[in-house]
Amino acid sequence: MRYIIFIISFNAFSQLSLPTFQSIHNNQESGNILQDNLILHLDAGNPSSLDPNDLTMWNDLSSSNNDLPIFQGSTTFSNSDGGSLVFDGNDIYKINNLNNLTTQKITISFWIKTNDSSGYLACMSRTPNNITNELIFMISGGKLHFWDYSNAYGFNTKSNSTVHNNQWKFVTFVKDNTSGKYYINTTLDRSVTAARNVPYGPDNFLIGKNWRDNNHGYSGNIGAVYFL
Repeated sequence: MRYIIFIISFNAFSQLSLPTFQSIHNNQESGNILQDNLILHLDAGNPSSLDPNDLTMWNDLSSSNNDLPIFQGSTTFSNSDGGSLVFDGNDIYKINNLNNLTTQKITISFWIKTNDSSGYLACMSRTPNNITNELIFMISGGKLHFWDYSNAYGFNTKSNSTVHNNQWKFVTFVKDNTSGKYYINTTLDRSVTAARNVPYGPDNFLIGKNWRDNNHGYSGNIGAVYFL
């Protein structure tokens, strides 16, 4: 059995919860977590969020209207394990600006299944013309890698454990100002400290690839996306 959630949250890890639309999502691997203050909720297993016959738009189930259209490439749909999008390394979903964004505390989480040792899961404010106030959450050397930048790096660290064994993983990075934590499933993998607190711009939130340099595309499955 695998679990299909991608979560991005701008609150503490303890304020998140798994979706319940599909029974596959009822697994308690990530603990008993709440679903409060969502500004983005994408769920590939929910036809109100994603039409399996039309993958050009991934609709936001929150009240913030942060729908993500396909920007590059063409994903495919897998109906296994409750439903997920399959990325081939060239696919991007992108919204120009996230509504209702706050950035003092963030949690970014994914349910992923991949054997790719390198690929962007998500980035924001990183464009061909800009790297100011950016954040990146990716897989690098098989490990999770969260980094942010505005004139200098804030976070720039990796998880202790690898996640690219082609099994479903619930992977998370929690930021509270300059304190950060990696979780894999419900286990704390590593605690880290940023050199500075980077403020984030709300522009150009992307799933799937490094748009700026046109590289590090993600290959694998993603089931859902949350942003608080």
